[in-house]
Amino acid sequence: MAHRYKFYAAETGTAYQYFFAHSRRVRRPEGQGSGNDYVFVVTADQRPPFMLRVFISDRALEAWRQTEGRDLDSKEIYAVAKMRLFRAFDEVAALRDEALNLLVDEGNIKELLAPLDL
Repeated sequence: MAHRYKFYAAETGTAYQYFFAHSRRVRRPEGQGSGNDYVFVVTADQRPPFMLRVFISDRALEAWRQTEGRDLDSKEIYAVAKMRLFRAFDEVAALRDEALNLLVDEGNIKELLAPLDL
């Protein structure tokens, strides 16, 4: 199956192309606990592709539920993964080195979703 790349022009001046590959349940040993990795295949400025994982912790989803009084649906959870990806595009110059460091946790989930007015 062919994937359709999407384009993102980052604030850093880098032109990214990316597509969503898959998600999977994981338990991160670094104390982040359980959650889901959203895996994106990324190319930057016509260089070879690499994979980035956005980890959405179960604690982040629970914090959202506690403050907002409802669960996020699957489309909203995917949206927060993309918002975290876009933030990395805009702020991190050496993204290849961040393969396991893009996190959505209880400290940033509300801020990442704020532009979406959920």
